[in-house]
Amino acid sequence: MNLLEGAHHIIQTIEEAGGEAYIVGGAVRDMLLDRTPGDYDLASSMLPEQIIDLFPVVIPTGLEHGTVTVVLNHVPYEITTFRSEATYSDRRRPDEVTLGVSLEEDLTRRDFTINAMALRPSGRVDLFGGARDIEERIIRTVGEPAERFNEDALRMMRAFRFMSQLDFSLDEATEQAIVKLAPHLAAVAIERIAIEFEKLLLGPGKQRALQAMLRTGIERYLPGMTSEIVKGLAQQSFRGVSKDAVWTLVLDAGLAKDQLTRWKRSKHQVQLATRLTPLLHRPLQDWDRYRLSDEELMILREMTGTDYPERSDLPIRSRKELAVDGKDMIRLGLQKQQIKEALLHLEYSVVTRSCPNDRVTLLKEVERWRTQSENKS
Repeated sequence: MNLLEGAHHIIQTIEEAGGEAYIVGGAVRDMLLDRTPGDYDLASSMLPEQIIDLFPVVIPTGLEHGTVTVVLNHVPYEITTFRSEATYSDRRRPDEVTLGVSLEEDLTRRDFTINAMALRPSGRVDLFGGARDIEERIIRTVGEPAERFNEDALRMMRAFRFMSQLDFSLDEATEQAIVKLAPHLAAVAIERIAIEFEKLLLGPGKQRALQAMLRTGIERYLPGMTSEIVKGLAQQSFRGVSKDAVWTLVLDAGLAKDQLTRWKRSKHQVQLATRLTPLLHRPLQDWDRYRLSDEELMILREMTGTDYPERSDLPIRSRKELAVDGKDMIRLGLQKQQIKEALLHLEYSVVTRSCPNDRVTLLKEVERWRTQSENKS
């Protein structure tokens, strides 16, 4: 049973029990785009408690929102009861969720027409022209754009993200609403914004989406962003960029390093961006390659399209491979800070091939380095 067959089995089981169920959201959109969905979310007229009684393995993943996860053949399918949502006082979360409404009410609360279709084996429900907008390659909100963005201001960033991922255009009324409501983005957690921005920067329609962002002025409400940085991002032509490396693009476009912390990205992402950005536009020296990990070198190779040699051809790949160590420095009478500086000097000398990795030669080099250092002081 493949993923789609599993979804159809769930729909059939619910229908045989007297309920309704549909595949909804991105899976329907992807099928219309001739893409294979990575997963299938479903919506049903049945309450979570009723669904739990129908299937042997059900995880109560979000009962307060009407959501459970049915597991078939080790594959999870998220099923949410048809629901409507009341006002959004904080422009992030609904003040109240009502379960047991009609399919039409459920689809009305969704963000964009391309995500507001429902599908079951007997046919497709498309109340807002989602299939038409897919054919015309347009991102358009369900109903009034201002209402959708007032419900959840993150939807403005999601509009640009879908533009980039699908290489679609932005509906004019939707764009004008973003111009007016862009300040509301300040109410959204930066972690949520960052996830959308990452996906935007990795999409094939990145340039179009960034240009639309500039037209709306929304970059003014993103930490450390300016129109010049966004223009710089739109002009980049790096390839093979991964999710972890995407912030390298942002630093390269001009975002200040201290501003990157405001985006609350992972330590790995921040370190990777900080280390790789200075190396994007110049030839790598042996010392550069030595200081990079194998993973970082691979990422840099994929981004720039440059076939840098592997680190394995370096004289050493870590300090542990030096023919001398800290104990040798102590025996020579060096103190703590001197030991650190001496070993760094030896690493650099060996890696850059100005000194062979030979114990006797390195000990002589330390003596020469110490004498030179003392004369300078």
